[in-house]
Amino acid sequence: LYLGLLNFSILAGGPFLLLGISLMRRFGKRRILVFWSGILPATCMAFAAILPLMGRFGWISSTWILYWLLAATAMRSVTDSIGVAGWFPMLQDNVPSRIIGKFFGIFRVYWQSSILVTTLLIAWFLGSDPAWWKFCVVFAVGEAAFIAKIFFLKQLKEKPTLGKSDDSPSSWGVLKRAVANHDTRHFLGYILLYNTAAYMCLPFQIKYLKDLGYSAGYIVAATAMVSVGAILSLRFWGKLADRFGNRSIFSISHIGIIIVLAAWLLVDKNMFSTVLVFVLYAAWSIFQSANGIAQTRHMFHTVPETDQSNLVIINAFIFLSIAIAPLASGVFLWMSADWHFECGGLSINNYHMLFLLAAALVLIPHRVCKKFQNNVETSAADVFVIVTRPLRMMFGPFVSFPTKRNGRK
Repeated sequence: LYLGLLNFSILAGGPFLLLGISLMRRFGKRRILVFWSGILPATCMAFAAILPLMGRFGWISSTWILYWLLAATAMRSVTDSIGVAGWFPMLQDNVPSRIIGKFFGIFRVYWQSSILVTTLLIAWFLGSDPAWWKFCVVFAVGEAAFIAKIFFLKQLKEKPTLGKSDDSPSSWGVLKRAVANHDTRHFLGYILLYNTAAYMCLPFQIKYLKDLGYSAGYIVAATAMVSVGAILSLRFWGKLADRFGNRSIFSISHIGIIIVLAAWLLVDKNMFSTVLVFVLYAAWSIFQSANGIAQTRHMFHTVPETDQSNLVIINAFIFLSIAIAPLASGVFLWMSADWHFECGGLSINNYHMLFLLAAALVLIPHRVCKKFQNNVETSAADVFVIVTRPLRMMFGPFVSFPTKRNGRK
């Protein structure tokens, strides 16, 4: 349950994005980014950095370290979320719409590469049984990164913030207006449904692997495949989305995520599973990267530059849905701790039920996204035919693929 609460606290500040709307109008996008997403989060995490030291000298108990870490993480999430209200509007100011997919593909490759390198370095530094001071070092390096972030945020260019007049709606008014809009409402519903289903298992797969007896080093290496999958696929998905539209990318990602989540039922403590876990983490990341590109493109094409407040609303829902997912899963696993079923040689526990539930829930947003409207779209089947054309040319005499004319809708 604590694991669910901690993961929830990391992104629980999502609703506070709404407060950033009025601050963005008053002070500008760059200023709220620097103060709320730079200075204040750095202050919160500076406190977290000294918690291992306080525990080492007995100033607070290990239980209170967990409580204070939870509080510091939640406060960082709240302050950062208020500042993030200016992030996507700033990107919209600087990124031409014709290359959104390509830009975010490259941008997220750098992001995931830094996550991968950082994760591996931390795992190497901490080792199997880390001393308390090593955690202080890790937190201190993270604090230095926060301070460096402030410098780079100050270099961003911004266009004048629109909607500063006295008759501009309040943050609550912006939310009501967004929900009242047919296209935005369907997109918000999709975000809540999809992100909840896609992320609800992620933190508890680690706990599941620990319960099966996998080592901490193996788990760190396996979870690093999330970054590897993203690095390998993001540029491809970005170019594909710019060329064929979002609908096919949404559909491909849904099918892939369903298969990956359901495949976790096959994971056990054996040699096959040792390899399978690496494949599943990488595959989840590949299909999730596809969905992230499609979501971002749909958001930028749906929200005009004259109404950037809707970008804030959409991102608030993204943060909230990803935060709710592990919290709901933690409650489910806590309540179902004694659930266990035997059927012949098949053993089903509450983790297996969670994996199946998440896979089934992806079917709901798959139906919702069919209502999205974009200028140029190509079906997933046609994209598959086009992408596999080199393979068909090579293996044409042995394998036949269905073709379909007039794929643009």
